Amino acid sequence: MSTSAPQKIADKTRGQIVEAAEKLFAEKGFRAMTLRAVTKAAHVNLAAVNYHFGSKTNLMRAVIQRRMEPINAERIERLNSLVAEHSPEPLPLEAIFEALFRPLFEHATTEKGNDHTFMQMVGRALTEPADFMRNMHREFFAELSRRFLTELKRSCPELSEQALQLRFYLSVSTMLGTIIEQVRLESISGGKLSGKDLDKICDELTAFVVAGFKQA
Repeated sequence: MSTSAPQKIADKTRGQIVEAAEKLFAEKGFRAMTLRAVTKAAHVNLAAVNYHFGSKTNLMRAVIQRRMEPINAERIERLNSLVAEHSPEPLPLEAIFEALFRPLFEHATTEKGNDHTFMQMVGRALTEPADFMRNMHREFFAELSRRFLTELKRSCPELSEQALQLRFYLSVSTMLGTIIEQVRLESISGGKLSGKDLDKICDELTAFVVAGFKQA
């Protein structure tokens, strides 16, 4: 069944609002991102924002959902494929972290190069008020973390629960820091390395994290 004309208009308006909110959130953060600024950037009125989202928090949820749901779905798909391929044996650590890291880095790249708005958005999300991000983490990342921790535990049975969770936290933090701060790579390396090569950076990140995770 084809989508009706009014529905197409509504979907377009919703998309404009989410895209405008994402850019403003990336630039200013949640607290400084006003709905008035969103309506101006999206070329809509406040009634449209209230109709589609109801609140600023719901709008922010839609922004994160649009970006993270496809990434997380790909992560789970890759992990499921690995489990099916290696069953009943535990998964290689390299494969687990490749499944976790690669989708994020691939989605941070566009035909025109690195998606700096997305990278800024990730960085902003990490500095937002604790309650705000705690709720978002619970919805978008808690189950994902549980799935990956389950496979990491099978692959590293010698690690205590505390060590496993701490190393996973450090691994994720390294991933996020890398995607946010990749622009510094060129200055740190004196121009010998480029932050634009996210594929290569992801390869090195995976090797680095796996080596640290394996340490007794």
